[in-house]
Amino acid sequence: MSRRRRATGGREPRSISDSLKAVTAGFGSRGRAIDLNERWAEAVGEAIAAHSQPERLEAGRLTVVVDDPAWATELRYHSSRILAALNAESGAATISELHLRVLPDTGHKKRL
Repeated sequence: MSRRRRATGGREPRSISDSLKAVTAGFGSRGRAIDLNERWAEAVGEAIAAHSQPERLEAGRLTVVVDDPAWATELRYHSSRILAALNAESGAATISELHLRVLPDTGHKKRL
């Protein structure tokens, strides 16, 4: 038996992503929120993801923090597409609403 197979208890190694999904599957909505963080940029696009992030998922309501009111407007405009993309992987409409919270970036980024 190879050294790698012994280290994994005789099983083939899994990716970290697959392992994380397996661990968070038992976390209920909290696990779903962790998965959402991983898929956020894919669902909303890189430009929106650079200015927003999921914060909390409770009872079908996903709270998203954005760094500027203009990005909140953009997310509202695309909300049906975003909800469809986020719900597609689960096979069920577990997220029914986006709640947007503006929290201005307090970093030292230069604004145009």
